Amino acid sequence: MNDKINEKSLREQFVQMVKDQVGKGIYVWGGNGEILGDAAEALAFADRHETSAENKRRVCALFAKRVEEHVGTIRAFDCSGLVYWALKQLGLQKTDVSSRGLFALCRPITESELIPGDLVFRHNGTQIVHVGVCVGAEQVECKGRDVGVVQNRRKSGYWNRFGRWKAFDAESENAYVRIKGGSVRVREGDGTATRCIGIAHRDERYPLLGTAASGWYRIAWNGGTAYITNKPQYTEVRHG
Repeated sequence: MNDKINEKSLREQFVQMVKDQVGKGIYVWGGNGEILGDAAEALAFADRHETSAENKRRVCALFAKRVEEHVGTIRAFDCSGLVYWALKQLGLQKTDVSSRGLFALCRPITESELIPGDLVFRHNGTQIVHVGVCVGAEQVECKGRDVGVVQNRRKSGYWNRFGRWKAFDAESENAYVRIKGGSVRVREGDGTATRCIGIAHRDERYPLLGTAASGWYRIAWNGGTAYITNKPQYTEVRHG
């Protein structure tokens, strides 16, 4: 293929698309990736979508900040709108859907099974109220009107529901960790304080079983499971 992005799996493209909006996209209630060309357009969009004068002011303030930061294309999202927009670009979701709707369309998984591209949700005890995209130990989310699209370390306990988009299931079965840099210690737990049980070497590949809350990868190892660092200078996730 000439277009390199198409050589990537759908999951990898999805992750890249949401990460590309970090520090660019702004939060507007009901935003689904609409491009806001100038301040007047941002104000008009906020007038149509926002819930109060104060929220409109916050939307316009963040838009002005993005302009000052020389962001080329500024898009409007809410939390589910960011996820929906990326899925729509990949042909995986045709109609707008809320965070609750996204959760219903996922296959529920546990936190220990998370790998990049899975969805993380906040349940407030009554219903799903927020959604983000796992990118390892962090998530990308459209967080609020003052910050827009951000990438933050995942706070265990706040994110309390997890799902896998069903179109990614087949790809996930073929996910593996490739060793990029030299020799890497394999451990019995997700952290350097746990016991080293072996060494993985450059270009070796191990089936990816999930991602711990710390971001460490859980891999198949000698007939069992083990953990390996997710630092990009040492390891990377691939599919196929």
